[in-house]
Amino acid sequence: MVSPSTGYDDEDDGLHPFNDEEYYEWWYFDAQFDNGYSCVLTWHWRNAFLKPHIPTIQIFTYTPDGKRHIGMAVVKPEECDAKRNKCDVQMGESFARQDGNRYQVKMHAKGVGAELCFQGELPGWKPTSGFVYQDKGVEQGWVIAVPRGHVEGQLYLGDKTIAVKGRGYHDHNWGNRNLYDCFRGWHWGRLFDPKYTLIYALMLPLDNTKPVTPSLYLAKGDKLLLTASEFGFIVQKEEADEVTKKPTARDIVLSGKGRDIQFKCYLKTKRVVEQGKLPQITEWPQYNWRFLADYHAEVKIGNSVDEVSGETIHEFLLLR
Repeated sequence: MVSPSTGYDDEDDGLHPFNDEEYYEWWYFDAQFDNGYSCVLTWHWRNAFLKPHIPTIQIFTYTPDGKRHIGMAVVKPEECDAKRNKCDVQMGESFARQDGNRYQVKMHAKGVGAELCFQGELPGWKPTSGFVYQDKGVEQGWVIAVPRGHVEGQLYLGDKTIAVKGRGYHDHNWGNRNLYDCFRGWHWGRLFDPKYTLIYALMLPLDNTKPVTPSLYLAKGDKLLLTASEFGFIVQKEEADEVTKKPTARDIVLSGKGRDIQFKCYLKTKRVVEQGKLPQITEWPQYNWRFLADYHAEVKIGNSVDEVSGETIHEFLLLR
């Protein structure tokens, strides 16, 4: 089904607490900057990838020369506070706070830090009514509060302060069951083309004979073009990962349409930029990958056709 609106509300980005030991929740922000730096910040209210699911903060900063700086810290539950009506999260001295379309974030851990302002440029998105899984009291939620935004502020590496500005993204996940009890993994990716914003996800069910849960968002400039719960996802090339020997999608074709809009996007992977085994919380290993890819997209709006190209990322997480 294709819809011109998203049904998103500020409350969707607020706290969704459950009194359950399997309950998890996190707020995720990332940004790419004009000076070649980038960062990823996550407030894990209850960390789904640790057992037990304890509160943690986590920041990754990537420098133009390809180095990665990581800051992680456990936070005491009594030092955590979050509101239900919007994104207003305090974990120790680190916080993420919403005011309209503006998000102020601050995080410092192990000598790595960021103090940034995210200004949303597109309407928030509530794919599949905000739930990627919902059955018999089990909920797995996902909303995208900032599909695309302008970001400005400072990064901190040791005693070094770096002024930055660029573009960013923010989403929010929660659930009352372990992810691996509902999914065997997911594909996720997006592109921030100068003209277009494209975000997609495919949640892979435990039973591979059942259909996946797809979600897609496409915008041009500051205008939402379509959201869809159906779209084409074809793997043109698959390769076994060098370390794990697990098959991973390298070249992908995305396609979709709605009203007077049609698009096709080709992703051709250039290299693996992140590869890791998740913390051991199951009897079997779990993995995640992030790929750097070239994209070429064709977008038809009425009788007008755009062709755009650039570089982007896509991810694959394997839970089972």
